[in-house]
Amino acid sequence: MDFTNKTVVTLGDSVTRGFDGTVNLRYNYPQYLAKYYNCRVSNNGINGATIYETLEKEIEKIKDKKYDIIVLMIGTNDYGHLDVPLVRVISKLTRLVRKLISEHHEAKIYAVLPLTRFDEDKNAANMIRYSDYTFNQLLDGLTEVYSAFQIPFIDWREYHSEFITDFNYKDMYQDQHVHPNAYTYRKLAFYIGDFIKNN
Repeated sequence: MDFTNKTVVTLGDSVTRGFDGTVNLRYNYPQYLAKYYNCRVSNNGINGATIYETLEKEIEKIKDKKYDIIVLMIGTNDYGHLDVPLVRVISKLTRLVRKLISEHHEAKIYAVLPLTRFDEDKNAANMIRYSDYTFNQLLDGLTEVYSAFQIPFIDWREYHSEFITDFNYKDMYQDQHVHPNAYTYRKLAFYIGDFIKNN
């Protein structure tokens, strides 16, 4: 989809906001998206946002606005910070995606799975945190929801899987954990932008 002069809203957490682990960067992925693809972007990312507790507020905030494109990138904090079973997180996401579609049926919705994360210097893929599921199980759950609604989505395990790896994450993440540095945010914008252009 060509999104020159289109209106875009980005919903999500600190990776959408542009936080690097210490400060909110002026140049974040939505900012780069606007710059490189000549579109108008509203960045509605909230640091610390979760599907379970925050996403509803983000969706509520835009219900009376019109957008051509909505980009949703959220979920890492549900895994990283909440003791809520996966089934409840997924059920909440299902309800909220349905709401988003019904309130913005004229918009094209895209989703981006959370970036690979590293907790205590280990790839979190197969680690259980506060609840009953691994990071990979979260990604699989999100995949099921987006697939069910036929929302095109990015899964970093397959799309540009070389982007953030066990070997480069210390260079790509400002906090060597989950928050990109300026260079990584710029690449993230290109990968998301190209995905939208081609889907």
